[in-house]
Amino acid sequence: MKKILIIIFSILPLLSACSSWEDFSLVHSPDIEQGNIITPEMVALLEPGMSKRQVRFALGTPMLIDVFHQQRWDYLFAVKRRNEPMEIKRFSLYFEGDSLARFGGEIEPAEEVESSQEKKELLVSVPDYDGDFGILERLWYSLGFGGDD
Repeated sequence: MKKILIIIFSILPLLSACSSWEDFSLVHSPDIEQGNIITPEMVALLEPGMSKRQVRFALGTPMLIDVFHQQRWDYLFAVKRRNEPMEIKRFSLYFEGDSLARFGGEIEPAEEVESSQEKKELLVSVPDYDGDFGILERLWYSLGFGGDD
């Protein structure tokens, strides 16, 4: 019994040295990300007058569309990292009819967006089919199911 008490009283000062119990946690707590990730490059693609369909293509489906204010779309992104307060970023779009009137939020557009004409094209050469059978086709023919053409 004395040994148990000695061990407990020797560990107790070490536990009290921790700044908080979260630092001492033995349980893994992963970073939690929720919502829409909106980058400055995505914001730079937006222009007033774009249709709702074009905006949805550029930014994705909004996190919130208020039933009472359907002309406003809200994109939210929240990150909770261990031992840090939750970080929330908001970005809102306002429409007049089907066209984008204005937008704003905590994400600023990128300085320059690389135009599609300046992007280099990637050409891939695919060799012609040389008639070799794959593993499943060889098995199929070896079992006698393949027809001779």
